[in-house]
Amino acid sequence: MHWTRRASPYGAMACALVALLGGCREPYPTPRFRGAGAQTPTRGGTFRFAFDTDVRSLDPHIAYDAVSGAGLHLVYETLVDYAPGTTELVPSLATRWDVSADGREYTFHLRDGVRFHNGRRFTADDVRRSFERMLDPRRVPCPGTSFYRLIDGFDEFQAHTAPHVRGIAVLDPFTVRFRLTQADQTFLNIMAMPFAAAIAVEATEPASCANAHDEAARFACAARRDQFSRAPVGTGPYRLERWEQGARLVFARNESYWRPGRPYLDRIVLEMSLARHLQFMRFQHGDLEYAHNLSISTADHVWVHQQPSWRPYIQDGPDIAMYGISMNAEIPPWNNVHLRRAVALAIDRETMCRSRNYRIRPLGGVFPPGLPGYDEHLPNAQHYDIPAARREMALAGYPHGLPGEHEFWMSEGPPAMIYGGLIQADLARIGVNIRLRIASFAVFLENTERRHAVPMSFSAWSQDFPDPSNFTEILFHTRSIQDENSQNPSFYSNRVLDDLLDRARVEPSRSTRTAMYQQAERMIVDDAPWAFVYYPVNTEITQPYVHNYVTHPVWAYSVGDAWLDLPRRRWAERARRTRANWSGLAALALPWRWAP
Repeated sequence: MHWTRRASPYGAMACALVALLGGCREPYPTPRFRGAGAQTPTRGGTFRFAFDTDVRSLDPHIAYDAVSGAGLHLVYETLVDYAPGTTELVPSLATRWDVSADGREYTFHLRDGVRFHNGRRFTADDVRRSFERMLDPRRVPCPGTSFYRLIDGFDEFQAHTAPHVRGIAVLDPFTVRFRLTQADQTFLNIMAMPFAAAIAVEATEPASCANAHDEAARFACAARRDQFSRAPVGTGPYRLERWEQGARLVFARNESYWRPGRPYLDRIVLEMSLARHLQFMRFQHGDLEYAHNLSISTADHVWVHQQPSWRPYIQDGPDIAMYGISMNAEIPPWNNVHLRRAVALAIDRETMCRSRNYRIRPLGGVFPPGLPGYDEHLPNAQHYDIPAARREMALAGYPHGLPGEHEFWMSEGPPAMIYGGLIQADLARIGVNIRLRIASFAVFLENTERRHAVPMSFSAWSQDFPDPSNFTEILFHTRSIQDENSQNPSFYSNRVLDDLLDRARVEPSRSTRTAMYQQAERMIVDDAPWAFVYYPVNTEITQPYVHNYVTHPVWAYSVGDAWLDLPRRRWAERARRTRANWSGLAALALPWRWAP
């Protein structure tokens, strides 16, 4: 059966007649299906959801975006993780850990009985080998290595003057110790990131790749690495069963998973390249179990919040994320601080938020609400001020506007077209003309993370862990600049800021540390490598028969712990009987039906 839409020339007439039966309504003002009534978790079923783009990679040492992250958290595990729905760090592949008095040594005691998807036993040596692959720039262009720079021996290993990372020691098959050069206040958080996942390294490359020097050998190793990104081997609750490029990923239950009885679902299907409006239609129809913020249009968002029968299944809350305009400080004329400030002052954030029915809220700084360090009264917060923007244009040397047309990159999707038009109009008011270039999400990331490639882009950042360093260090530290996979898309460099961020990372006093990050935010806002625009209000909806899905404050689209109350049953038997009794008439009136 294929799901389709059929128009009928008799729809208006049928609506008038069916009005006698209760009137024409929205297609699904109530959910189509409910659960069977199970009170405890049951195993079985397939959980389906979708995105309008493709997954970039399932290699945890390469992928660094929320869409890919939806798959990474199914396939891989780390030594520590966050408890469901919270920011509390709890054991995962490690059963416990010890921290030395000076905060520089972490000893992890590993779980026995864990196996990779290929059946091999997981040991402490896999932790060391996984980290050394991730930290070796010859083996993988990992965008997250700077998180782990305080591990003793990091610099020597990256420079290939040492065969192993000195600070990672395998004490026995189930004990591994990490030694740091300084106490790192975020170390346990970064050990929960996908970069720190345990992988079966033998599946990624031949042993010879560790010492590949000539171009041909490196090319062969890169090809093997790309193969691993589509045939990953981890220890997680699900294994990748099938990847249909551009269409869907199918994850099947790991029958050898170390947690008895888990996971509950037989499969998770992640459909790709499905237009957003079609995603929500299919959700309403019961073809998808979950609708997330990126699959709900503004009109659908308003509609679903007005339906009493859907409200119990909606989860709303601020997303710890920041969206804005990144300006490449290495590409003229965007290396001019006054021009960047002019752009920041020209953006009408209130109008943009109103265009999305306030599903987004104005933001004038780096930190969104909910992140430690957020300053509601940021003294130099960016704001809409056209006269001030024009003064900055004059100081930049462009009193009559910026000559020419300038390329502005955006990721595909309906919001991009809305924002793109508004940003074009805002910047035209100060004489800055931009040409929109819309790209798929994967192409957008590939280009904006490459040096000297993209002058301006509409970019975003969501927290990896609840700490201000995760925004400031990644997006604005010189260390985050790389020729490829750069996590500093503005390629902004300020050595004074770098020093402040390095000191804040290891500062033991929480209050002093918070003040240091707030000082860093004021410096960044003043230099304006970004025009900060908004933070989103997140909305997620599940079908009534979906249980145990809770929005996670750190991991987006974290559906792996859900279970389905099957068999699902029709929500409204009366509506079903009406359609059965008046099938010919109802078929003309209702805009959605099954067709062979």
